[in-house]
Order: sequence, then C-alpha cells, then structure tokens
Amino acid sequence: MCETSQPKEPAAGHDQAVSFPPGLLEALRRPTARNSISRRLQDFDNGIMDVCNADVTKQGTSINKYDLTCPRTGCGCVILKRDVGIWVEGASVGMDDLDRPLHPDLAPLPVPPATTHWWLITPSPMEFENIGFTRAVHFSGETPGPTRTLKWLICAECDLGPLGWTEEGSKEFWLACSRVTYSIQGNQ
Repeated sequence: MCETSQPKEPAAGHDQAVSFPPGLLEALRRPTARNSISRRLQDFDNGIMDVCNADVTKQGTSINKYDLTCPRTGCGCVILKRDVGIWVEGASVGMDDLDRPLHPDLAPLPVPPATTHWWLITPSPMEFENIGFTRAVHFSGETPGPTRTLKWLICAECDLGPLGWTEEGSKEFWLACSRVTYSIQGNQ
C-alpha cells in the first residue's frame, strides 16, 4: 500500500538565500592568470628540434617537450600537455579562408603540396587539455581527389583557429607546430 506523505518543513538554514564572500563572483569571471613564459616555434634557435624530445617508448619517434598553448596574446590556454603529441612532417593543409586576413597571432602555413610540421595526437580528443572543434567542413584540398569532411581545431577558451584539423570520425588529431606556443617555464 502506498503512503502519502506531507511536505516536510525545510531544514534549518535552507530557506534563506545563499550568500557568497565579497568579490568571489568577480574573481571567477576574471580571465585565468597565466604564469608561464610561452614562445613561438620561430623563436627557438633550432626550430622544431628545440621543442621535441625522443620518445623513450617508441624508437625513432619525437614528442612535444613543452606544454602547447594558445598563441593568442592574452589567452595562453594549455591545449596539450608535454609528452603527448608525436612530431610528424607531413603535407600542409589549406586551413585558411583566403577571403579573410589571417589572424596576427597565427603563423601562415606553407601552401600545399609543400610539407610542414605537425603534432599528431591519438587516439581520442580526451588527450587534449583544452580543444574546440568547428562544424564539419567539406574539404577537397588543392589536389584532385575525393572530398573529405574535416573539423578545424580551435582554442577552447578564445576560439582562435584553425590551429589544426581532424577528419570527421578519425582518431587522429593534427596540430600545426607553428600555430601553437610552447610553455617553457617549469618545463626545462
């Protein structure tokens, strides 16, 4: 048999508005303080070789030596922690809209079919600390062949991008080495 219950009186202290310490909401709305020093790839004397470490688990493979961060001045969001991305030299991808100027914090990529440096992240987007994805775009590239459905990788905090790309449904995510900054403080 079901019993019907009467509404209970609220417990002491639960019928009043919640109050927060002064300044708490303002502090939460402020941008995150970035205490790291980030450098662009072109600022390293030996370029890509200065931002790679040998992967001790896979002979002949290099991984990112530093945390990868958003290149936007004032953002610096950590996109990928050190030792996660695998360095690959591969074909460039025409990610930029030629009808719009490139954001000043993004380095231009070589025009395909030239090669460029990439960080390959596998097997899932969960490897990233912070990453955003655009809606799917149909991409035919600069060479004849089938159209692919790609998503551009962007900063999850400020939406700067494209920083890289992934093919829809793929387990491979590609960040352009020249489109991220390298957090060198505390990683040397």
